[in-house]
Amino acid sequence: MYLNRIIVKFGGQSGQGINSVGTILTKSLNRAGYYTFSNREYPSLIKGGFANYQIDISNSSINSSSKKTNILCCMSKNSLNQYITDVLPNGVVIYDAQTLELEPQEQEYVKENNIKILNIDSKEVAKQNNAPAIMANAVLAGLVWKILKQKIEILTDEVEEMFKDKNIDMEAEKACLLAGYNTPLYVENLSQSIDTEKLKRTSEKKITMTGNDGVSLGALAGGMRAFFGYPMTPATSIFKFLGESANESKIVVKQAENEITAIQMAIGAMYMGTRAMTATSGGGFDLMSETISCSGISETPLVIVLAQRIGAGTGVPTWTGSGDITAAVKTAHGDFPRCVIQISDAKSAFTLTQKAFNIADKYQLPVIILTEKQIAEGLFSIDSLPPIEKIERGLQQGENRYQITESGISPRWIPSQDEKPYLHTSDEHNEDGHSTENAQEVYEMSKKRDKKMNLLKDEIAEPEYFGSPKAKTVLVGSGNTKNPILDIITNNLSSEDIAYLHYEYIYPTKTEKLTKLAQEGKRIILVENNQTGQLGKLITEESGYQFNEKLLKYDGRPFFIEDILNYLEGKSI
Repeated sequence: MYLNRIIVKFGGQSGQGINSVGTILTKSLNRAGYYTFSNREYPSLIKGGFANYQIDISNSSINSSSKKTNILCCMSKNSLNQYITDVLPNGVVIYDAQTLELEPQEQEYVKENNIKILNIDSKEVAKQNNAPAIMANAVLAGLVWKILKQKIEILTDEVEEMFKDKNIDMEAEKACLLAGYNTPLYVENLSQSIDTEKLKRTSEKKITMTGNDGVSLGALAGGMRAFFGYPMTPATSIFKFLGESANESKIVVKQAENEITAIQMAIGAMYMGTRAMTATSGGGFDLMSETISCSGISETPLVIVLAQRIGAGTGVPTWTGSGDITAAVKTAHGDFPRCVIQISDAKSAFTLTQKAFNIADKYQLPVIILTEKQIAEGLFSIDSLPPIEKIERGLQQGENRYQITESGISPRWIPSQDEKPYLHTSDEHNEDGHSTENAQEVYEMSKKRDKKMNLLKDEIAEPEYFGSPKAKTVLVGSGNTKNPILDIITNNLSSEDIAYLHYEYIYPTKTEKLTKLAQEGKRIILVENNQTGQLGKLITEESGYQFNEKLLKYDGRPFFIEDILNYLEGKSI
């Protein structure tokens, strides 16, 4: 099962530099020609709690995490206790302390699985190399790099490039990397435990980017000229990316005082013809609902990124889930058209964000882009970005702004001194924009808006099918569920022949392909990272098809490869 990947996990507490060392190694591995998928888990604390950074390494594209690990590097005792039983047979444990005391059951697990353990006091090593204690994680990076049998020049070159514009003592940093790399205690034994020879790396450096990086770049490629936001995990790094690159991109980036102001700035900009976006998470999205309804009835384009995390209320704010599908489709009062799209990785984030702007402009409606913490902050490695989409504004002159048309799409032009003025209102209105309470006009205008959904549904793609057409079992899902399933299919990890049906366009919901698969007698399994099978409910609402089998996970963790395989084999996840 693990033939095509090696897994490295760093464990410790928030504030110990776990994210830094994980990012350094990820980028260095991609520089060396490997594919990786990296993900970090952390509590909603500035310091303390359990945190980890996991890097899955392969010689082919991978986009998911394994539950187990080959190399575990622990920077705190509680993280060692938490993760040691996740180490695979013949694995390596590095414990960052002078002494190590294991519980009896841990000692038994280590013995039974032939796990090798090394103690190293990284802070003391850093001190010996005239470096501050904060550079202790560089010692660990060098140590792991040697176990992976990689050339030290690749690591030092990457570190130098990452920190070239930062106020960091590079000589001390390099000294710590070399000290870890040259630690003599493990050279003969530990490095032999990890078979890197099974990973034949490619010659080309890979691009590393998070899902939120993909959203940000997609928005810029799609012609976005303004971003308005209020920080909320896990959407905040979109704000950060766009803010830090604003001098180069020449866009407006503004932090509003709250989410209500942010979305109203976005809709105002879109009304005036400037492509704009906002991004938030569950609680912030709730505050935006009134403006989304306003967008629907006033037919003003709007694009919102909803970065999901698990739970109602504040929930578990730094952990992943996909429980806001229903909220995205049903939120806000009244009946009005909308589009909901769900991304699955950095590439789809780049492409679908561009498509979201085109749909919003062309159909004059709100578009909600769903992502989730595992995608938003997961670090993907790719060979290149997909081609840039053609920008479609859908602007056209007409007699009346809300003219009733066969398609349901009315003329729309940008307000300016050179164009005919028009009335624009969030009250129900007639064709020329005047408010109305006339029964026939209310009926006709509402019916006009609804027509757009039929046209949009015809345009959007059916869910994509992956795997053999002859597969007897078809898993159905959206978002991040795609990644472990495709990693299983691509690497033939399942003893059962399986296929996958992936939904990118959540609403309007297309069900023809799924219905056909069911009629062919396939075993259909709904796979969702939420408690109630929200995508499945939408499919049932649209088609009447009832899912008899559901694999649902809602503990704040993504689906691991093992979760899918265990379910297919009849085991508990």
